[in-house]
Amino acid sequence: MVAFTSAQFDKLPRRALSEEAYEHVRRGLIRSRYRSGERLVLRPLAAELGLSPTPVREALLRLVSEHALELNDRNTAVVPAMTQRSFAEIHDLRVDLEMRLAAAAAQRATEHGIEALVILQHQFMDASRARDDGGMAAFNADFHTTVATIAELPLTATILRNLWMRIGPLYALSRPMVQSEHEGRTHPHDDLIAALRQRDVTAAQLAVTRDFEHARRWIEPRLSS
Repeated sequence: MVAFTSAQFDKLPRRALSEEAYEHVRRGLIRSRYRSGERLVLRPLAAELGLSPTPVREALLRLVSEHALELNDRNTAVVPAMTQRSFAEIHDLRVDLEMRLAAAAAQRATEHGIEALVILQHQFMDASRARDDGGMAAFNADFHTTVATIAELPLTATILRNLWMRIGPLYALSRPMVQSEHEGRTHPHDDLIAALRQRDVTAAQLAVTRDFEHARRWIEPRLSS
């Protein structure tokens, strides 16, 4: 998040402040900072951001309108809980979108983009060894959204990021799967990186499929029916 001094905040229009608050919470949802069922209480959140409550309220209501948050009976923004049924719907949408993005990324990836993925995967595994669950969830989200950027399909990438606002809090509930949990095989992220280097569309899509199948088996049992 961009840091502003109080004097700079005074000069910014309210719309810019609301956008700043929106991006902060949106990133938090995508990167699993917030958990399913967590309340985002207005005044503490505004204090955290160094903002007045009004632009933060506008940001939260915008996220409610996008179904990333919901309001409880006290009119407090809450991260939605998720059932197996709603997870299955989001999961299937993500598979379709990320298969498309993986195919496009395999055709368009540059060395710079691939190196960014390599760094993120190293950070993911370092977080795993440190048992830093929050770091693992965040780097996992960053990895997938970077693939979307590499694919150069901006509309598809935007839709995916909106889905990540719903799925990110689920990854905060328990520890993401790591290489040792992938049946002794290389992690799907590493397979995807290799496929992008070879410009192999089929291999890239297979890597995404394996990643999602493991994620589904790991997450679904933790959800209510």
